[in-house]
Amino acid sequence: MKNITFFFSFLSFCAFSQSFNQGNEASIGNLVSLHLCDSNANILAGTIGNNVTWDFSQIAGIFGVTKDVQINDATLDPNFASYPGATKVYDIGGTLLTFFSSTTNNRTSQGFVFNEPALGVVTAAWSTNDQLIMNYPFALGNSTSDNFSGNVTTTATGTIPATGTSMTSVDGLGTLMLPGNNTYNNVVRFHLKDSANASVFGSAVTFVREVYEYYDFTVGNLPIFITMTVSVNSPLFANSSTLILSKDQPTSFVGIEENPFSELLLFPNPAQNGFEVKGISNGTPYRITNQLGQTQSEGVYLNSIDVTNLPEGVYFIDFQGKRLNFTK
Repeated sequence: MKNITFFFSFLSFCAFSQSFNQGNEASIGNLVSLHLCDSNANILAGTIGNNVTWDFSQIAGIFGVTKDVQINDATLDPNFASYPGATKVYDIGGTLLTFFSSTTNNRTSQGFVFNEPALGVVTAAWSTNDQLIMNYPFALGNSTSDNFSGNVTTTATGTIPATGTSMTSVDGLGTLMLPGNNTYNNVVRFHLKDSANASVFGSAVTFVREVYEYYDFTVGNLPIFITMTVSVNSPLFANSSTLILSKDQPTSFVGIEENPFSELLLFPNPAQNGFEVKGISNGTPYRITNQLGQTQSEGVYLNSIDVTNLPEGVYFIDFQGKRLNFTK
């Protein structure tokens, strides 16, 4: 059974000036090409509320690289057999494919497909209990909390049962500043964070996805700016990758080889006294938070991180826009 959806109906005038509903949901065939940006950028996760400004005007890009964001027909996708209730596929740059359907009342997801370095192609199908994405209309101050369940299939593991939790919200309304002196007013930000858990070869594996999408419905029905982080964590490995895409092309660039955050590996996990992170340079600032978002430790990375004084539990560590999970 679905959890109760929570509505925090404040600032009602602003909330309904940019609300998600089935009428402005992207249609099959909708497509935009967005510019790939430096994944080391600050994703401004804490900039929330009404009349806020998200300033990405100085964000660097990867020269000449774009990613298509599009809506496809789920029935024509080769993975459709795993998602029989889906009608659309939301494809973010060929990196993450989310299968979903909608009514006049809500949007639900039947699961997703993505490539994971250690496991290969991951097919997560919420066939037992699908995932609530939003209730319509969905506006500033609205949020959902939901449980979902089904199976995860990979070449390495076969098909295994999985369960998960998710939270979504419209957490901001305001001005979005993009490169080239392009400013968009009355932009609404959609935030999704979910976590799916499975047991692989007797070890717990957690898939964590966090996405911020910025919409200006006067421009189109697809996002004009996206930040997406996907992390996979287990006692044997912890991988994380971040994708940032912009409607407007950055005016400064980094080379792909200059981007030190393309792949991170945290080990050992669980950690007893400390851990190392492959892909992080010494001197990089970090912050450790608990599951409530409370800061537990912060500093700069120097070969390893000491967590001896942390109580047992699950934690998040952030490196300037890159996030990993670990267990103590």
